[in-house]
Amino acid sequence: MLTNAEHRIMEVIWARGSATVAEVVEALEGKDAYNTILTFIRILKAKGYLASRKEGRAHVFTPLVDRDTVARKAARQLVSRFFSGSPGELVLSFLRDDELSAEELQEIKKLILNSEKEEEEE
Repeated sequence: MLTNAEHRIMEVIWARGSATVAEVVEALEGKDAYNTILTFIRILKAKGYLASRKEGRAHVFTPLVDRDTVARKAARQLVSRFFSGSPGELVLSFLRDDELSAEELQEIKKLILNSEKEEEEE
């Protein structure tokens, strides 16, 4: 799973398609120093999230993994760690949350009904 700092960097690179360290620093509005960003980018590259190529004097980093894949992996880890491996328990925890809007609840109902229909058709 990505740390918060790694995630912020990946969001910049996903949004741009590729970026140099300087471009990431600029996009993050100087919240982190160049050397800090460089260290995190090296870690992300070692973890297999980024590839690099040399363009002139700069290294350009491109994502090897898309956002959806990373999100699904993080969701599976969350379910495993906090909900005993049960996606249903995760959903129930959201349903118990008073902050869900009527629209969100309606969308959840629609997804459940569609899922049930798909299972019946199989």
